[in-house]
Amino acid sequence: MTNLKSKVLLVASVAAACGYVSAATIAPIGFDTSANVSKEAAANTAGLALRFNASVATTVSHFAGDEWRLTLSPATASWATSGVSGFSVTCSDGDIILDAIPTISGNTMTFTVGGVSSSVGSTIGERCQFSSLAVVGSSVASASAVTVSFGARRPSGTAFDRDETTTAAHVFSVGSQLGSITVLSALNGVVDYQGSAGKGFATDDGQSSGVAGKEDALVVKLAAGASNTAYSLTGQASLSFKIVAESGKKFSFLDANNDGTCAAGELNSTTANGNVAPGASFTINTTCTDLSFVQLVDVPGTVAGDKFVTIAFGSSSSTPSVGTVGSTITPMDFPEVSMSFDKLTKNLKSTTTAQDIGAWTSNGSEVVIPYMPVNTVAASKIQPVIYITNRSEVAGPATAVMRNEDGLSCSVDLGTIAKQRTVSVGTKISDAVKTCYNTSSAAEAAGHRLYIVITASLPSASTEVYSGFTVGGSSRVSVVNNTNGK
Repeated sequence: MTNLKSKVLLVASVAAACGYVSAATIAPIGFDTSANVSKEAAANTAGLALRFNASVATTVSHFAGDEWRLTLSPATASWATSGVSGFSVTCSDGDIILDAIPTISGNTMTFTVGGVSSSVGSTIGERCQFSSLAVVGSSVASASAVTVSFGARRPSGTAFDRDETTTAAHVFSVGSQLGSITVLSALNGVVDYQGSAGKGFATDDGQSSGVAGKEDALVVKLAAGASNTAYSLTGQASLSFKIVAESGKKFSFLDANNDGTCAAGELNSTTANGNVAPGASFTINTTCTDLSFVQLVDVPGTVAGDKFVTIAFGSSSSTPSVGTVGSTITPMDFPEVSMSFDKLTKNLKSTTTAQDIGAWTSNGSEVVIPYMPVNTVAASKIQPVIYITNRSEVAGPATAVMRNEDGLSCSVDLGTIAKQRTVSVGTKISDAVKTCYNTSSAAEAAGHRLYIVITASLPSASTEVYSGFTVGGSSRVSVVNNTNGK
């Protein structure tokens, strides 16, 4: 042993004389350094300690009183406190004895050499194994990789530059188990007023078996991230988001008893309903405008592959028909939705930008009146005369959007048009002009010239609109619209 060490000492001396710098080497041992540590587990698991073993081989002599230091990178990484279960240090030849309890400060762990064997002339080539080193999981949650390096100093030294490793050892990588949250299939249903009385959709997405009739489905994809083989987060977490009705509209078809309010208990008893998958929670507010959705999902990484969550809207009847009880589905353009993936009370992943979840259109009636004069001043009053005729066997709501010459847009609720009825809505249009536009200005005497679009949740083939106006209460003049001639 003495001869071997003398040879090592000689080689080291020659190397120094030739201008080479000696440096210790450090390497992890006994585990797969290619394994990814789960970013989510590191950030959200209380008390998680990431463990590894490392071996240090010295190239210069060390003496009692020297200090040895293991340093983690990045600097934000922290060693777990001393006394971690299983921690130990052993040196191959027993020539170096380190104090059992190191001093830990953030990313540094410092040992004092307690003694060196007096029977050996050199400690060059000593190999020491550090077992069960532990890193605080939360301290590396934002890192991409974690490395460890070694350096030593004499008691009088300031820098740990003796036997300092030139290359840090890669310990592990940190990767997200979760990829992006995206809308794979947006809502795009066409509310069918021709064959389903507005209580179902004209085509079928076919994404869910829980809806008997034609359905429209929203499919959300939670992509798997890095392949994690160490410290993966396990179990189930919840994908949650809220679907909000377009301003001024409601999910009235989910009001099973038609009392004007919605409750969670009504969701599965309605003619047109939301299909809830196992492990899901699906609630609605009392005003029928907000749908809150929570679905339990296995965390990607514990079961390989992406995860998909489907929520389907449609009819509980395979053939919804005229006269079916329940409100019609209201066409609407949905506001964007933010989504989150949570485990217990901790957020694992949120969408960085809100998701477009689509819109419901209809094959109902849209009537365009390209020109309509209106004047609310008594001396020169021009009164719109508009009748909506519904020759079908279903009732449906109607609204109007009017735009004046300055481009100012106003919406008007025209009420529900009952089956086999003709309803006058001209006064509602005139009243809306008074509310929307400045009737007190001097320019009001000149009146307004409006472009009007009427939307009715009624079959287009059996809906007709008459449009015209009177001047001073008489002299009715007809105005052409796109339903004339039906």
